[in-house]
Amino acid sequence: MPFQNIIRDISPVRLQQVLEDSEQPGVTPSVIRQSDGNFTVVLVLDDSKNMAPSATESEAEALKPVASTHLGPVSPPTNATKFAQLASEYTQYFDACITSAQHVTEVNKRVDKMQASAERYRALADPLGIPWYFVAIIHSLESGCDFGTHLHNGDPLSARTIQVPKGRPASGSPPFTWEASAKDALEIKGFIGQADWSIARMLYRWEANNGFGYRPRGVPSPYLWSFSNLYVKGRYVADHIFDPDSVSKQCGAGVLLKALMARAVEHL
Repeated sequence: MPFQNIIRDISPVRLQQVLEDSEQPGVTPSVIRQSDGNFTVVLVLDDSKNMAPSATESEAEALKPVASTHLGPVSPPTNATKFAQLASEYTQYFDACITSAQHVTEVNKRVDKMQASAERYRALADPLGIPWYFVAIIHSLESGCDFGTHLHNGDPLSARTIQVPKGRPASGSPPFTWEASAKDALEIKGFIGQADWSIARMLYRWEANNGFGYRPRGVPSPYLWSFSNLYVKGRYVADHIFDPDSVSKQCGAGVLLKALMARAVEHL
């Protein structure tokens, strides 16, 4: 069984040395930039029993097992909707999240597509005070990064939105540019001008945007965790209709964020 070794609060100066020290057979590192400018390195150890542990905050953390089911070592989702109640859970889940082996290729393709359009996302997001990858991940989930569709819901730009939210953008005339429509989508959600873009806050905004309906059922939201070790099955197949055996076929936002950060820290 694989294990995780999590090293937090690594300064930019120390990052390269930590990565070099982790270059051992059976070790797969992932790098995540923290909101304070330092880094967290997650080392996935294929066989930790035969390897000396790296420095962590505690011995228990060094031996923390990777989740092997939809819950594994993480707590069940809290039935709450306030950020203060959920912030630590988001951090716990993000640390434990690993892309499922059968979905690695698809996740990588999605990350490739987002990175290929990074400058276009930056041109929209930077003046609005929003990380480009936050916008890119919404775009990937709603339409597979199709710039011919509304960011709101993936409807075509040739007309106002038909699905919820209906009739957007309210001003202007179709066909709309992707940028004009995307700005409208970000504005009506209250994302423009926000100061906190920590990992936990982004995960909260994505889940709030999709809805907290999975929490009362004890199911990690597939909108965040589908295609990872944290999610197995259960989803809403229609409004207010939950199928406990249905499996999401869409990659989760948290999975995309972790894959993007692990592969492209220098661009974030």
